[in-house]
Amino acid sequence: MKKIFAVVGRPNVGKSTLFNRLTESRDAIVDETSGVTRDRKYGDVSWGTKEFSIIDTGGFIKDGSDVFESRIVEQIELALEECDAIIFILDAVVGNSRS
Repeated sequence: MKKIFAVVGRPNVGKSTLFNRLTESRDAIVDETSGVTRDRKYGDVSWGTKEFSIIDTGGFIKDGSDVFESRIVEQIELALEECDAIIFILDAVVGNSRS
């Protein structure tokens, strides 16, 4: 059975870009506008001799102003329940600030 990895992190840190790179697709929407990804996106990855599945998730901001925030969190939680491991993406320049 294939392992499942969930890609999680704040908005606009490159989660969907990583998803597209690993799946060799353009299935996940990539945009400079924050909050474009709101639900879960699944893809299959072949990396060398390894095969696994990956889940792209929306960006998480605690106490954010997005009207869809509770639904995004719900989708992230579902991905976390399904996955075998988490790929946590962050922006080393922005860090944990909310700027």
